[in-house]
Order: sequence, then C-alpha cells, then structure tokens
Amino acid sequence: MNPMEAPYPVFHLHEGGVERNALAQGLPFPEGDTLVHGDRTYQVARLPSPMGTYLLLVETTDLSVQARAYKGLLKVLRGLLQHEEPEGLLQDLIREAVAAVPGAEAGSILLREGGYFYLVAQEGFSEALLGARTSLEEEVAWYGLGVDNWLKGRPRVLKGPEIRHLSSLSTVEARPAFFEHGRLLEIQATLGLPIVLEGEVLAAMNLDNFRNPEAFSPLSLELAQAFALEAALLLKALKERQALEMAARTDPLTGLGNRRALEDTFPKLLAEAQALGEPLALIYWDLNGLKALNDREGHAAGDQALRALAQALKNLSRRRDLAFRVGGDEFVSLHLGLSQGEIPALIARLRQSLPYGVAAGGVEVEGEDLETLLREADRRMYRAKGGP
Repeated sequence: MNPMEAPYPVFHLHEGGVERNALAQGLPFPEGDTLVHGDRTYQVARLPSPMGTYLLLVETTDLSVQARAYKGLLKVLRGLLQHEEPEGLLQDLIREAVAAVPGAEAGSILLREGGYFYLVAQEGFSEALLGARTSLEEEVAWYGLGVDNWLKGRPRVLKGPEIRHLSSLSTVEARPAFFEHGRLLEIQATLGLPIVLEGEVLAAMNLDNFRNPEAFSPLSLELAQAFALEAALLLKALKERQALEMAARTDPLTGLGNRRALEDTFPKLLAEAQALGEPLALIYWDLNGLKALNDREGHAAGDQALRALAQALKNLSRRRDLAFRVGGDEFVSLHLGLSQGEIPALIARLRQSLPYGVAAGGVEVEGEDLETLLREADRRMYRAKGGP
C-alpha cells in the first residue's frame, strides 16, 4: 500500500521537498512527535523508506482531552485529600470542567439545600449570579428527562429553542438573574447532570456553549460524568464535615446546642439585636432535684426529665428564640425581642408545662460579655431556688 493513500494525514519528505496527501492539506509541518492544530491533536510516527521519510499523523484528540480532564480531576482530588475547603474546591471543579470538557465555554454548580438549589460556583458568567436559587420542581423541569433519569444522574443535552422553552418554565423566581447574568439568550447548547450520591441528588452541574448547538459529543458526556462523580465525592466530604461540626455543637441527649454552640451563637444574635434595635434576653434554667430523681428512679428517669425540659424550651420558643444545654441539669435560652419585664411571664409559662420543678433567672442583655451575663443569670436562678 502506498503510504500516501492511508486514511490519515501523511507527509512525505524527499529530495524534492515535502509532499502532502489530501488529509494533510492545511496542516502545518510537524516539528516533533506531537502536532496540535486548532482543537485537534496528532501523534507523529516516522517511517523511513528508500524514497524518503513518511510522517504518519494519527489523531489522538480524544486521548489528549481525556488526559487533560483527568489531570484536572486529580488536581481537585489532591485538594480534597489536603483538606482544602470543599466549597472552594467546587469552584475549582467547575473551572477544570469548563477547560477540559469538549464544547464547554461556561459552567455552573447549584447546591441543594432542602427544597431549593443555590448557585454556588460558576465559570464564564457574572459573579452576580452566585446565590441565585431555583426550587426542586424547577430544577427537575429544567433537566427535562423525568424524575427516574434525574435520580440516576444521567446527563442530558439541550439545544437552541429547547433551552429557551425549558428556562421559561423552570426559573420563575430566579428568571431575572438567570436572563441578566446567566446569558440564557446566548446559550446554544447546555449539558446538564444531576450530581447523585447514595440515591439522593445533592447538586446539579451545567456546562454551556454559546456558539454551536452540536458542541457536546459523546466524549463530552463521558468526561462531564467524571466531573460529576468528583463533585459527589466533594459533597460527601462536605456533608461529613458538617455532620462532625454539628455533633461538636450538639448535646446528644437533648438535641439542643451545647456550650460551644452558645458561645458561637451569642455574639451573632447580639449583633442582630443591636442592628434591629430590639431587646435580647438570656435566661438560665435549672432542673430541680435531678440527683434525687436519679437516686430514686434511676438515670433513665433523670434523662427523661432533661429531655422533657429541652422539649418544653423548644415548644416555648418563638422563631427567634434559641435554647442550649450547658451542664448536667443547666440550660440557657436566648430570646430576641424579649425585654426584662417579659421574662417572668415566659418563665411561668414553661413551669406550668412541666411536671418537674424548674428554677430560672433571666437578664436583659445590655452589651455585657457572655460570662458576665451567665454569672448574673445564674445568681438570679439560684435566688429563685431559695438561695441567698
């Protein structure tokens, strides 16, 4: 077979110069073992012959794209192993995905919180888009392939008019932000994937092209799925970290915040009260006779009494009230919008809801530090128990 008739680009070097076959027309002469031209990559093989040297170019574009993508994935994974912030790694991930997935010119990741998805990372759009949210129902409608495919994390591609149609149905609340900052009228193709972990959709990733409705190939879908898997690993790490943080701030018996949670929360609530110009009250609670109850009926009965007090505090609390267990039988509650004169009535209502004796002392916060307030409220609580 004449090498010049091969089904790939061929250069023939001979004494008369350089000859190209039809497939090599328009390609620059390769100087090394690899030729990159436009969005294509070729591996160069040299074949000596009595008639000169043939340079055979085998296209390796897909392999090069895959290598670049996996290099980006390894970079993000390395950050995860080095305990970098998962939230920041999501931004790195979408940046690497846009750079590596063929056809992608922009992209975004929306993180699920309850019944909403919040845009937390973007590449190629305005930062003003960050924080925009859509509902779960709107995200499923935008996905367009039904709930079963959604829960299986299958990728889908939308083109031209499909994008405009589904976006008009699925971004009711966020529509102004998505049209103004999300370039919805410019997008010609969008590749979307639900990011699924253990049967639950934790996030959604979108990759967008502004020029070509046929921008995304089967290879694009394959690599996008690899990035979605990486995102699932990041979100798993994020959930585990949040669970650890929650456990470190939660009393396991009652489910209330612990002393650490109180110390973290108090300055934030105080700043909110000052900004709103509203009073803030702190009440110290003590379950009377816990030791005697434990000795008489056992620790299970004592635990039940503590849980009952915790539940009473939850039931009593308004939306802006918080309760904490700070010691064995000691609890603290914070009440935004409650003045000193209203504290006795609140204490009386809680006492009436329990079959156990409870002592309490409260103070209105006037800028004191937490330790000073706790000492004063504890002193008033002790006085209420009949102390000096």
